[in-house]
Amino acid sequence: MKIPNLTTKVTCDTQANQKKHALINFDIHQCVNDSQAFLIYTLTHSFIIIFLFMATVAHLFYWDVSYVLQYMKAKLKGYQSLNLPDCVYDVFVTYDTRDPHVSEWVMTNLRVELEEEGDKHLPLCLEERDWPPGAPLVENLAHSIRYSRKTLFVLTEAYMRTGVFKLAMCMAHQRLLDENVDVIMLLMLQPVLQHSHFLRLRRRMCEKSVLEWPRTAAAEPWFWQTLRNVVRVDNQLIYNETYSKCFTIK
Repeated sequence: MKIPNLTTKVTCDTQANQKKHALINFDIHQCVNDSQAFLIYTLTHSFIIIFLFMATVAHLFYWDVSYVLQYMKAKLKGYQSLNLPDCVYDVFVTYDTRDPHVSEWVMTNLRVELEEEGDKHLPLCLEERDWPPGAPLVENLAHSIRYSRKTLFVLTEAYMRTGVFKLAMCMAHQRLLDENVDVIMLLMLQPVLQHSHFLRLRRRMCEKSVLEWPRTAAAEPWFWQTLRNVVRVDNQLIYNETYSKCFTIK
């Protein structure tokens, strides 16, 4: 493309200091503000990095942060544990309520065997039945764990990846730290935690508090009776003898 008289008659008409000067002699870098461009680049780059970092942290540690904030809030307000002689429930059962098969198993098998069968009926605290609607999740979990003698985790692959499981486990461990009361029971409905250091430690410390759903129907009566026995007994009474001598407080 040829522009006639480019070197003589085509002049600038914008900036006052360049007006009527030949366009071919104009320095394009005069239109670029390097400091302003660098500032915009820095702000945009920082915003993207911070946004991605916050999104990742929220996805991975949302429930941990929620628990820490609730715990600090309770400490700042001076909340203290209530020394109640009796609990409202024998067992708080926490499980994957989003899985219809697990919910059905809990309501039609676990609930019936513990609440309706056996010599002594054991009242359960179930999210789908006993939690007041509209109350915050953290408040419901804290209330259920605090007012139950034991907390039974019905473990499946999907449930262990949820924030509810992590938060409930943190709260159950907090009772052990604050009150020296071990309320944790593990019921593996699916073969999970096979290579977990936590499960190995739990088996060494209190093996009877770790139960597996039997693969054969003939073993189910034995399983239910074992579960009833563990629920009725304080975990510290069934600790491994070596652990009891070294770590438990008399």
